Amino acid sequence: MDKEKEIARLMPESIRRSRRYSDFFAYPEDRELEELRIVHSLKASLEVTNVAFFDQASTRGRGNDPPDCEALLFDGRRLGVEVTELVDPEAIMAYKNGVLTQWAEWDEDKLINSITQRLKAKDIAKNIKGGPYDTYMVIIHTDEPILNFDYTFPILSDYPFRYYSVIDRAFLLMSYDPKYRCCPYIELNIKN
Repeated sequence: MDKEKEIARLMPESIRRSRRYSDFFAYPEDRELEELRIVHSLKASLEVTNVAFFDQASTRGRGNDPPDCEALLFDGRRLGVEVTELVDPEAIMAYKNGVLTQWAEWDEDKLINSITQRLKAKDIAKNIKGGPYDTYMVIIHTDEPILNFDYTFPILSDYPFRYYSVIDRAFLLMSYDPKYRCCPYIELNIKN
């Protein structure tokens, strides 16, 4: 425990005062703005890799979701965008209890099962408002320290996420990585 206190003492004040365990994408004052910033982060990263496919993202506003945002595909068709977070609940509880140095462990099974749960929770047609959407996309964002691109890509690049009735495309978006000069992402292999 003394070691943890010493590490916390040496952390920059901004990190110690952080309100959340994983907060790269967090904007606690305005959830709608946070979701829109995540959509813009994915768009910027898609532009860095020359595979952008949408523009003009806007928030739909509380009570009008899901989806959280709308955008236009480059051909003018409508895109619905749902945003969700991948975070370990046990690590959040430890953080809230003052354990600032406990990061979640993520093995292959936990990562795939957690993503599958997030996708299933967002793949409910009766909940979708404001359509019809020509394409429905889910962005799963994460700031989990272990879940960087180099760790997740070998696990997820060929893994088939199957049988979604609503979701056409899905992305795992990670926090900014200076190595890639963007927020790295992986487009998940969605099968309808």
